[in-house]
Amino acid sequence: MGRIGHFTTVEGRARYFAAYEEAMRECPGERVELDVPSRYGTVRVYRYGDSGRPPIVLLHGSHASSAMWAPNLPGLLAERTVYTVDTLGEPGASLQTVPMRDAAERARALEDVFEELGLAGFHLAGLSAGGWQVLNQARYFPGRLASIALFDPANTLGKLTKRFFAGAMAATLLPGDAAMKRFLSWTAGGGPWPDVPLTRVLLAGMSEYQSGPPFLSYPGDDVLRAVELPVLVLIGGRSVVHDPEAAAERARTLFPRAEVELWPEATHALLGEQPERAVARLLEFVAEHD
Repeated sequence: MGRIGHFTTVEGRARYFAAYEEAMRECPGERVELDVPSRYGTVRVYRYGDSGRPPIVLLHGSHASSAMWAPNLPGLLAERTVYTVDTLGEPGASLQTVPMRDAAERARALEDVFEELGLAGFHLAGLSAGGWQVLNQARYFPGRLASIALFDPANTLGKLTKRFFAGAMAATLLPGDAAMKRFLSWTAGGGPWPDVPLTRVLLAGMSEYQSGPPFLSYPGDDVLRAVELPVLVLIGGRSVVHDPEAAAERARTLFPRAEVELWPEATHALLGEQPERAVARLLEFVAEHD
């Protein structure tokens, strides 16, 4: 069962939005802020550009908000209109008012948004938990989509590892930001985690917000086999969220129309590590499936 996502204190909300607004200033180009109604709450969407071509809609990773797309937007905006969505029930500028009880209702919330915006024939892409949402949308409401792209999706092609669960639990339960920084660093290969605005968004979101949506349910083989859309899958070979090789093989075996790549040197943070390469690959893919 889901619950309503919320900030736990007034002070925590203020801390979060100070970081959020700073991080959003890192996103290039002019944007339009849209607060879109759904049956589960109001969803913040940002629209960038006006290319006249089928747009790309981006769904962020857990706690990351639309601010995470700053490194990827310049390349994408050279060719496409881009929409970024703050996930309902997670820290960000969306405001949840009704619980989402299961995966179908999470997809229904996004379908409400896309219907309100009049979007159809677009490309949907997401990282980590956002990748899970992308597949979930293709499962329940494929009719609006031209293609989907999954960037190291969490609990989607491979189950979350025990060590990832343990690390996430420790980061959540231990006081202060130090444990969270260690966890974030570990997911990105173990190097020093940069002190940048997005880091402050992640830390504030993890400590100041109680998320609402139910946990990411693992999709069975039948779900993947039923996806008739073109699918792009990029897996980080050093990802710690799942077994990368097994996840890539499952995608190759089960998706009817998939292009699957395992990037050996990449981690779960592949979009931030190699933004130009990832953007180029996505643009190449969507151009083939407009």
